[in-house]
Amino acid sequence: MISHNTSNYTILFLDVQWSQHLGEQFGPTNTNIEWKGVNTTQHHFPSKIWIVKSTWEATLKILSILPIIFLGILANGALIYIIIRAKSLHTTTNLLIVNMAIADICICILCPWMFLCIDLYQNYILGSIGCRLDGFVIHALTLVAVFNLSVVSYDRLSAIVLNCSSRLTKRSTHLLLYAIWILGIIVATPLCLYRSYYERQWSDYLETYCTEDTVVLYPYWHVFAGLSVWAPLTIMAICYSAILIKLDRFESQALRSKYPITVRYKGKVARALGIIVLAFIFCRVPFTILIIQRARLLQQPSKPGQAESMYFLWYISRYLVLVNAAINPLLYGCSSSSLKKELALCPATSWLIYKRKKKIQEPRSNQQFNSEQFNCLKPRSPCIRLNYHQRSRIPNISSRISPINLELSPN
Repeated sequence: MISHNTSNYTILFLDVQWSQHLGEQFGPTNTNIEWKGVNTTQHHFPSKIWIVKSTWEATLKILSILPIIFLGILANGALIYIIIRAKSLHTTTNLLIVNMAIADICICILCPWMFLCIDLYQNYILGSIGCRLDGFVIHALTLVAVFNLSVVSYDRLSAIVLNCSSRLTKRSTHLLLYAIWILGIIVATPLCLYRSYYERQWSDYLETYCTEDTVVLYPYWHVFAGLSVWAPLTIMAICYSAILIKLDRFESQALRSKYPITVRYKGKVARALGIIVLAFIFCRVPFTILIIQRARLLQQPSKPGQAESMYFLWYISRYLVLVNAAINPLLYGCSSSSLKKELALCPATSWLIYKRKKKIQEPRSNQQFNSEQFNCLKPRSPCIRLNYHQRSRIPNISSRISPINLELSPN
């Protein structure tokens, strides 16, 4: 008895072929294939034929995808527009964020429709070209986005913690932008080379599916998971931890200074960085769990229904990749006060940005400092000069804090 289930998720994407029963022994694209002497054209399709999922399920899934497409295109497009438009925002970090937004907006435009075609139809309907491009496109764009996240983390670390010589220059940033795209495409290329489209004729059904060479791609998926999840997560954790440690040390020194102050923005920085890391974990780790679970199942004999057990994890992991592409511009845009201000002024995204109500300020006594005088207490890197548009950014902390003399002036 052949254990074979042809719902698309058993033979597509990661959940391709669980054993020799479902994989290479069914072999070539010939419509009159024999398997172990059995001519499939003489047998009924060994699973229920449903062609396409029910109308209510298809409608529900399409409606769940549309907000992600809308939000992703709107937020990423607005972020790209405001950074390109304002020359004052053409910093190395913002250029990397634009590069990430370009990859994310491409994911939001191209990948949801491929995702729905794979999920809603029993057969693979994208054909031979779609079979090779489906996984390649989404994973190349995903790698570009996460590589950018890693470089952005380092750039923030170098701006706040490290010395001037470690800062990225405009020239090195432009080279990195090209290198990130080239590296992402190269790493995703095996998904284009080692996947094939097949057709198999049964007596009552023409089956079409897309499968991969598991001998080559089995170890590849573990490398891919490391590059797309664990490596960037490790880099982000190290960089952001170093930033928070530096802020904590600065606050301790500031409290011991002649004019002790509390670094109020430290908590805001910690919350912003924490949200970024948690969002990355929430959206990316299910994909790694899927890789590990699939590897475990591939080492076991094929069992009926094991593909269905993986379906929920497969669906959630790919859905969360789309969610991550949609919310990235809001996470990274709102972590910078200058970008947040521009997003709040942009009509397309102003409704997405939370605005605090301004408190009515009471007249201050002559004994209180002006905000401009407090501003000079903010630590700055000796290699960076902040202009008017950059005052509200997270300050860059120099390695030492020198005494600062303040003069009182009446209001």
